[in-house]
Amino acid sequence: MIGRPTIFQAAVATLAGVGLLVAMPSDVPAADDTALAAGVAKVDITPETPVRMYGYAARKTESEAVAGRLMATALAIGDDQGQGPAVLLAVDCGSVPRAIRDEVFRRVAAKHAVRPERFVLCNSHNHSGPNLKGMGSIQGAEHERLARYADRLTERLASVVLEALASRRPAELAWSKGSVDFAANRRVLEDGKWVGFGAVPEAPVDHGLPVLRVTATDGKLLAVVVNYACHNTTLRGNFKQIHGDWAGCAQEAFEAEHPGSRAVVTIGCGADADPCPHGTVALCEQHGRALAADVSRLLKGSTWQPVPPTLAARHAELEIPYSEESKSETFQITTWTFGDKLGMVFLSDEVVVDYARRLKRELDGDRLWICAYSNDVSRYIVSKRLIGEGGYEVRSSLSSRVTEGHPEQLQPAMEDRIVEAVKSLLPASFSP
Repeated sequence: MIGRPTIFQAAVATLAGVGLLVAMPSDVPAADDTALAAGVAKVDITPETPVRMYGYAARKTESEAVAGRLMATALAIGDDQGQGPAVLLAVDCGSVPRAIRDEVFRRVAAKHAVRPERFVLCNSHNHSGPNLKGMGSIQGAEHERLARYADRLTERLASVVLEALASRRPAELAWSKGSVDFAANRRVLEDGKWVGFGAVPEAPVDHGLPVLRVTATDGKLLAVVVNYACHNTTLRGNFKQIHGDWAGCAQEAFEAEHPGSRAVVTIGCGADADPCPHGTVALCEQHGRALAADVSRLLKGSTWQPVPPTLAARHAELEIPYSEESKSETFQITTWTFGDKLGMVFLSDEVVVDYARRLKRELDGDRLWICAYSNDVSRYIVSKRLIGEGGYEVRSSLSSRVTEGHPEQLQPAMEDRIVEAVKSLLPASFSP
């Protein structure tokens, strides 16, 4: 392997032509019924002091106020038998640095036998929160405030995961799919080339809204996990207050309607989609209410598919060498499969919609849940279509980084590498 070892390299297999490091599947023996252990917990992670904010490079000052709270929610699935529990940790943050994510896992694993491939951190990619990813380039008192926040965040993330693990009780899982339509492809083209940002109705977008329902065996709704493919950027660069954007508002709206339950929001392959319309807190609330309303609509219906109490987890890191082949970048993929009923795919970084569309087309899309912004967020992951069009996401992509600005020269293309790697991690039963 080229590059630094990580906590995920438990067992390694090489797949020809892909450069894939794989943590082998952790399969749980089949149970006699549909019950499993599940627990959920939520914690406030709002900064207590002004901080430099994530995203929008032109914004060079610290936050001026708090317009909305930031939260982190942990869902623990499974007991301590067999391969142990799985943990999904959703954080209202632009990008939790990999070092913090790994430290949270280390603290949790010191107290519970959680395997690396069964621990996933999903960033909301909120652009109105702390700029932890850019902390290394910030100096003086502003750096000190971010560093204190990073320490506090690490403690709170570890604590909320441990609380979720401690709160596990007999529960059942089921999933369904709805839709909301506030995401719009943002790439404006002229003569087939990128010229700027806007809202392009005819361009590719994914309005699907998969929902995982977690219900205690006594009938109490414990949590819902939702996934939507849209940038969490209703608020723009002129907004200088802390806020969770549409994902934070969706949590608030759902939990207000369903007291005692928790909403967990993850982001799909929406790196080339923006909320539409955008620009105000009121629009964040509008989008959040729309998402929460569709989840509530689903909860009143009967179109829920039971999810087996068996979870097989695999993790892989694709090694992508720089053009001079002296060093490399990695791209992370984790899959969780519940029997042959549901396959959850967690991709790192900012992934454009073409990946979800292609995976759903080439695999059984009716059983797939595809989440991006997982475990690490450092750059865009663009498709062949975007490379042909050029523009902002392409210039800021991993493909461009490893080819010194010539993403079309990366062979095989990132799109092919990732799609084939996901296929290799999922059971054959997910092929059509």
